[in-house]
Amino acid sequence: MVSNPCLCQNGGDGLRVIRTFGVAFRGLWSYPVRTWLALLGITISTLLVVFLLAVLFNFKNSLVGQIQNVGVQQIVVMPGKLLNSGKNISEVNLSSLLSYTSVTSTLTYQDAIDVKAQIPEVAGAAPQLETVTRIAGAGKSAEVMYTGTMPDLANMYSLELEEGRFFTEEEAVQEESVIVLGQTIKQLLYGESSAIGSKVKIKGIDFEVVGVLKEKQLIGFTFNERAYTGYPLAANTANLQNASMLFFEAQSPEGLEAVRQEIAKVITKNHGGVQDFGLMAPEGALHVIDTIGNLVTAIALGITGVSFLVSGLGIMNVMLLTVKERTREIGIRKSVGAEWWDILLQFLLEAAYISVLGCVLGLAGSYGLLHLLHSFFPVLTTLFPLQWVAGCLLFCVALGLLFGIIPAVKALRIKPIDALRYE
Repeated sequence: MVSNPCLCQNGGDGLRVIRTFGVAFRGLWSYPVRTWLALLGITISTLLVVFLLAVLFNFKNSLVGQIQNVGVQQIVVMPGKLLNSGKNISEVNLSSLLSYTSVTSTLTYQDAIDVKAQIPEVAGAAPQLETVTRIAGAGKSAEVMYTGTMPDLANMYSLELEEGRFFTEEEAVQEESVIVLGQTIKQLLYGESSAIGSKVKIKGIDFEVVGVLKEKQLIGFTFNERAYTGYPLAANTANLQNASMLFFEAQSPEGLEAVRQEIAKVITKNHGGVQDFGLMAPEGALHVIDTIGNLVTAIALGITGVSFLVSGLGIMNVMLLTVKERTREIGIRKSVGAEWWDILLQFLLEAAYISVLGCVLGLAGSYGLLHLLHSFFPVLTTLFPLQWVAGCLLFCVALGLLFGIIPAVKALRIKPIDALRYE
């Protein structure tokens, strides 16, 4: 195909530039198969990188949002410790965090009671132990996470009830056989019927159902497959005396570090001066999420970014073939007065067209896949920041210009007399 040779003879420089855009577009689609293959490379590269970044970003955003929704006044005590470190989790880097070692739990119900009694700044305390067992009721049975705790847990995690109530402090202390079912367990046993007042059997004991929780889950944790009863009764029936973890809620977010230190002192004293546990407040969890998120993102970018290099080489290969096949056209344009920048701009624009269009298709595919993933995992958000779109488009323009410069320079070096002889 030979473009209009009079392009450079008519109008001013502005009109010539505008016409060059059209010439570049027509020239590019003179070879549709080759163009689509180059487009496919950029599209796949953009799709991989942007979709992966979007998933990581939204996963991190979901975690942070859920932690913030729970509140910033919670302190969690877990079995384990940072080896050879006097720091808490929120103060360490990732390499130190990897030295966090879990140990057999020595946490107890009494630890939680003593902390709440001795530290005025602690508004709530909820020890928790758990074991997987079977629950039977209404002629059906299911596996359940049998969980012992105290009523303060419901306030800490904003557990809402679909029907009934949560058990009381008095019921827990007196080991009354009352239980609160998670939504999944209730549906498995009772379907759409009310469960309040009915009896379920766990560990050979008949429990009265006093409440059913609304559906609620956090990433990596669900309340729906659990059945909650008082800690003392659960400890005795499950033959578990040590808590899996302790939950505390401070009166206010101010001075949270001081409260954490006081909690550590009380529990350490109970354990004979040994701190065989770790404490984590929301900022500690956010620190861990941010550290791991940044590391995974960097690794992902390094791996998927190679695909952009391969796609750029594909663009350069396509453009080199284009220059070779259009040698005669280039000679005609130069012979009728085309300036060097006319030729340079045309081939740079062709490379930029490929990269930008491929980027747009990749962004659209990433957005669609993110929403498709959300339909399977509703807990994952679907944020797609506009700055990503702008940044990706700018990057792809730069990529097209970078890998289009060599073919464009090659076109500039073609002498008109040699080009006119070219067959």
